[in-house]
Amino acid sequence: MSEIRKLAVAYVSLLLLLALTVGSSFFDLGGFNSGLNLAIAVAKAVIIATLFMHLATAGTLPRLAVAAAGLWLAILFGLTLAGQWGNGS
Repeated sequence: MSEIRKLAVAYVSLLLLLALTVGSSFFDLGGFNSGLNLAIAVAKAVIIATLFMHLATAGTLPRLAVAAAGLWLAILFGLTLAGQWGNGS
């Protein structure tokens, strides 16, 4: 697949994910709305990381750095949620 075609597919898929994000704001899905928007954001991040940051063809060290950043983000989210659930709110 040529580079222009890859970028065009990424552009269209990012636009579709943006439309899903905007469309989800019009529906009251309760607590599922946050999970859906988080899943859409992860899909956008994966597209950007693989195509624009060239992680698909990168070596071990850049992939390890991204994995460490993702692990750190998961720890921060976990600590935030644990603090929120721990005080009875």
